[in-house]
Amino acid sequence: MSVATSAWAGGLLGLIGVLAGCGGGGGSGGPPPVPFSNPPEIVSEDGVLSATLTVEPAVQTIAGEDVTFLALYNGLYMPPVLRVQPGDAIELMLRNYGVLDTNLHYHGLNVTPMGTGDNIFLDIEPGITFAYSFPIPAEHAQGLYWYHPHFDPLLNTQIAGGMSGGLIIGDILAPFPLLAGIPERVMLLKDLKTEDGQPVPDPAPAGLTKRTINGLFQPQLTMQPNQLEFWRIGNIGSNIYYELSLDGQPFNIIAVDGNLQNQITTTDTLIIPPGGRIEALVYGPQPGSYTLRAAEFDTGPAGDEYPGQLMATVVSKGTQVVPIGLPLSFPPLTDLSQGPITRQRSIVFADTANPNQFTINGKPYSPNCVDTVTTLGDIEEWTIQNTAQEAHVFHIHQLDFQVTEINGEPKPFTGYQDVVTLPAATDSPSVVKVIIPFTNPVIVGKFVYHCHIIQHEDQGMMATIIVQQPGAPPPDEPLCQPEG
Repeated sequence: MSVATSAWAGGLLGLIGVLAGCGGGGGSGGPPPVPFSNPPEIVSEDGVLSATLTVEPAVQTIAGEDVTFLALYNGLYMPPVLRVQPGDAIELMLRNYGVLDTNLHYHGLNVTPMGTGDNIFLDIEPGITFAYSFPIPAEHAQGLYWYHPHFDPLLNTQIAGGMSGGLIIGDILAPFPLLAGIPERVMLLKDLKTEDGQPVPDPAPAGLTKRTINGLFQPQLTMQPNQLEFWRIGNIGSNIYYELSLDGQPFNIIAVDGNLQNQITTTDTLIIPPGGRIEALVYGPQPGSYTLRAAEFDTGPAGDEYPGQLMATVVSKGTQVVPIGLPLSFPPLTDLSQGPITRQRSIVFADTANPNQFTINGKPYSPNCVDTVTTLGDIEEWTIQNTAQEAHVFHIHQLDFQVTEINGEPKPFTGYQDVVTLPAATDSPSVVKVIIPFTNPVIVGKFVYHCHIIQHEDQGMMATIIVQQPGAPPPDEPLCQPEG
């Protein structure tokens, strides 16, 4: 759908020429350490999140290098976090003063995919302003989400080029009064590869040296010994995994992909796939200096092997505080594996002989047909195979799912999520089983599921799904292939 609601922003091409002349010139050494800080925020008032995001060319200094971006939101590599409450309305103006068509996706939100909502089929052309307007359901899960373009096939160009930001709904700590007022760290992870002072969407490991937190390169974060903090970590880049550790210090995970879990999971390593978010409670360690590092990561024999990198230095100093205990009781969640399943489906993610072509169920994405049709109220079990010798990342819009099994190993029920890694195939395909509840009336309409390694999505690894009301006639759009 093409939208045209405002006039062309004059002089854009001349502006791009001026910006291009300003690029380059990073110093020979890295910039000095900078203090960690949370991103800027736009906060809802009186039940409305009123905001404007302008897509525009910009020059930003990242890790000591002046980088000329084709487009950023509001000229910022780290645009504002949007903070809303359940029941609020989002009223957001997206002004496209860039040179590419675009739109906006509200990743992880359980909201309408239609009209002026989380509609990834919109085509917002250069020079156009579009008004997004939709409610956040009053019962919406509270946690960390994010926003980014979803105009196929330009996702990788735009997200790898810096167009992504955070979104927070509500107060996920509200069930735990003892945690009220503890320090909150919002940590949005982005990776940037450049050539000649400009972003390159190619995710190949060579030359990738700029992994940032909130746009800051290797910042210094100061904690107080024993102080309990709330870390909200989101991987809002295009293609790269983050395997994070803090010199063996524990992360006490309470939420995954914006979903409060039913218990704490404690680990000293966080593996966050593209699109994933983890929210954890972290104690200030004993006095000293510690390193938050991203480890080397290998996505499989046919995939990529990314080098490790220092992400931040954590300095623990000052008076030791009396530690707050971790919460022991969590709100209950429904274990979907204990209830009825309406339908079972088999989904296959695959590479092809063409290294630039990926498929779901044997076909690349087509905007001219629908791959899957389901009915509101259904609860489905999907068996997702990955036949490729590289990892893929399953993601579905508008809702969350429960992972029940990975490669034959049952997974304990701790909660829901919206991305999951499909491990690389070895001697046989990897298999992940998930249960997907198509039960929320707000999701009726058309949306997509895809690999959240964004280059794979751009190169065909995406499919369309329609959720329709019970008793509704078949959709007008043709099926891509007969459903089994």
